[in-house]
Amino acid sequence: VWPNVSRRLRGADQVLLLFDYDGTLTPIVPEPGAAELPPAAARGLAELAGGTRFLVGVVTGRSLADIQQRVGIPGLIYAGNHGLEIQGAGLDFVHEAAARFAPELAPITAKLEEAMAGLTGVFVEPKGLTLTVHFRMTPDPLSTRVEEAFASTLAPYLETGSVKVTTGKKVLEVRPNVDWGKGQAISMLRDAFPRASETMFFGDDVTDEDGFKVVQDSGGIAVFVGPARQPTVAWHRLDDPAEVGDFLGLLSNLDG
Repeated sequence: VWPNVSRRLRGADQVLLLFDYDGTLTPIVPEPGAAELPPAAARGLAELAGGTRFLVGVVTGRSLADIQQRVGIPGLIYAGNHGLEIQGAGLDFVHEAAARFAPELAPITAKLEEAMAGLTGVFVEPKGLTLTVHFRMTPDPLSTRVEEAFASTLAPYLETGSVKVTTGKKVLEVRPNVDWGKGQAISMLRDAFPRASETMFFGDDVTDEDGFKVVQDSGGIAVFVGPARQPTVAWHRLDDPAEVGDFLGLLSNLDG
């Protein structure tokens, strides 16, 4: 499909080019802190960001400070906490309701840490506006216990409607109960940069699906990164982050 995609990109005034991080730009690793951006991907992003054809951004569940430090490329748009906070290209956005709710996450974090204390390989990560329970290093027989401890701890907060829970690849997330995710963040970016007549978004997890839908519904190109036949609404696919790096090379040759 590259001939068709490349024609579309060449014909665009500007392309809004957006990527998830874990599992998309970089392989998923057991320890979240070890997820480093591959040099080839870093070079590709930097080269594209230095041109005029592409407006490049990273839309991730990681916190804004974390993703800015990990990628560290000037000129990019950084959207952290699933788009609840965005900086770059003249933007400085924090979702107001999420910011008001943020202090409420501290006691939830403490209760989750207590509930997970006896379970191997579980890591509770507070991220300012959200929090994540990681259990990629937990033995499979214990995964159900992690999910049960998480559910029982969050039950009172879900009953009051103060939070919502989302799931991903061996992660459980607690977010403020606001109607906002990667899809809404991408819509905001499209509105902020009307010159970008084409949008591409690359992602690998269930939290990227609303982003895929928004992009495709607006006529853009959504690319799922992962094995064939895995359920997704995205119409395009790459096998893994290594192929995303290769694709960045194609885009670099397209820019001019």
